[in-house]
Amino acid sequence: MSKENFIHKLFDTITPGYDCFNRIASMGLDQAWRRKTIDSLNLQPGMRVLDLAAGTGDLSVESVFKMLPLGIVVACDLSHPMLCSAAGKWARHPVAGWHLRYAQGRAEQLPFPENSFNAATIGFALRNVSDLGGTFRELRRVLRPGGRVALLEFGRPRNLLLRVGHWLWLTLVLPPLGLLTTGKLWPFLYLRRSILGFLAPEEVLRRLKEAGFSIAETRPMTGGTVRLYTAQRP
Repeated sequence: MSKENFIHKLFDTITPGYDCFNRIASMGLDQAWRRKTIDSLNLQPGMRVLDLAAGTGDLSVESVFKMLPLGIVVACDLSHPMLCSAAGKWARHPVAGWHLRYAQGRAEQLPFPENSFNAATIGFALRNVSDLGGTFRELRRVLRPGGRVALLEFGRPRNLLLRVGHWLWLTLVLPPLGLLTTGKLWPFLYLRRSILGFLAPEEVLRRLKEAGFSIAETRPMTGGTVRLYTAQRP
């Protein structure tokens, strides 16, 4: 099975318990991480924003709130059940429903023309794409000149004590918690493996620059367990 098909199956499988798992696993911090991600973009009313690998739309809605009273956010995801969950979750929201659009698509071949968006986000999905460099090139293509990306991803603490605690959390807590909230274990064994095996921050920045982005930067959050990458299309 290809990585793309594997990831597609994974997120189709865990959709019903996805939000519950996120809240408990992050100890409620995931929404604060998302707000900081959107804050880094300096969004203005009337902009168009792409939320790639949008999941159930939490990061998309943070963008909406930053652009009121105008602005459009396109939530794009590989998983149709995730998009359906997002649409059902936000359709009746008195604000978000008016500003959200949905599209199913691959990160490596986005279904949008060039220069479509002022900004783009990805939340916790850099580990999941089949071609990271190709994904970054596609983001650059669909962004307008001067457009910014904000990429939220899990990291690995550099402090030894935090690193040990992080490993124990990923190994002893996350898989059982995933089983409890979604009824599935294998997606969370993959989650642990993908976090521990992901690229070093310096390598992510290098690939952003190779894809044509400038001012590529990263900063750790929550002791380095999460990282925010930002970059700009020249």
